Amino acid sequence: MKIPEIYANRNIVLSMAGSGNPWDYFIPSSKLTLRALHDGYSLAEIQDLFQITKEELQEKIDLLMDANLLRKENDNYYPTFLIADDKETLETFNHSKIFGRIIADELTKNWEEIKNKFTELEISQNYSIKDLSLALVGSKILDIGLLEALVKDRTLLTPAPKRPSHIRPDAQYYFFMLDGEVEYLGKYGEESRDLPWENWHFFTFGLNIVNVKYNEPRGRIEERCDELLKSTEVKTPDELASKLGIPILSQEDSLVWKELTEKIANRLLLRIKDKEKELLEFFNNLRISKYTNNSLGEFICWYIHIAYSWAIDYLVEEEIISMPAEKFGSLIIYTKGPQGLLVK
Repeated sequence: MKIPEIYANRNIVLSMAGSGNPWDYFIPSSKLTLRALHDGYSLAEIQDLFQITKEELQEKIDLLMDANLLRKENDNYYPTFLIADDKETLETFNHSKIFGRIIADELTKNWEEIKNKFTELEISQNYSIKDLSLALVGSKILDIGLLEALVKDRTLLTPAPKRPSHIRPDAQYYFFMLDGEVEYLGKYGEESRDLPWENWHFFTFGLNIVNVKYNEPRGRIEERCDELLKSTEVKTPDELASKLGIPILSQEDSLVWKELTEKIANRLLLRIKDKEKELLEFFNNLRISKYTNNSLGEFICWYIHIAYSWAIDYLVEEEIISMPAEKFGSLIIYTKGPQGLLVK
């Protein structure tokens, strides 16, 4: 397939937030097909752009329709998720520094309370809050907790859109396509796995990309976890943590931390809502605000991912959050019910 000159030098990056697997639907050039549809090209023009047959184009479209990433209206196809060009991507990335600073400052104000609560946990006998700050604060408060607070509030963010497919009928996620660098998606994120013991989860959190590729040490421990779960080597969450060489929060510790997470996340939410008018004015001046019915929720989900990434960088610089040498943290934790964007 020949890449048209208009797309040849573009760096198109994608990410998702929620539960599902859209990647199985991305055969070669699908993201460019999506981008061309978004840019207003007709099907005939797309065939000419990519030098493909009508049947080849329809195959791509059918896959994307099955994944609920396209909708059809009057014989035209439209992507159902956020797509931002290089100008609006960069504007949003830079604007999010404002809210990153707000989030970092509010977290700093609450740091003594966070430290004190941590000392009440059983795990504090073997680890300091600094040891686990990226996982317990970066992931559970600034990422999952803040998104959950926003979803529950309902004014800026609603639960992730349902995108059922044959492969994942339960899929529910936001999806983003941006022009620019990977960090414009938000450079930190959580990867989690449900464990075979009810309400127990393994997760990693940290830099997604290191040296222009997926964080290799992070990938290795995720693969090791998958290997152990397929074997008969581990019978309990504690055995899994021991085999992986990572911390585990007891059920009691996990529930105490969840309560604190909700409290601090709600305070962060209040600081964001103090600036809600400014944020909405910025959004309404972007082209993407007119794009889909889910535009605001989709935008806020993306924006908060970038903003909390700025906040983590500020907090690491100010030595409140400690960044491990391998740029990620991992933990086994007990959690009841859906979290973050999937909360009801």
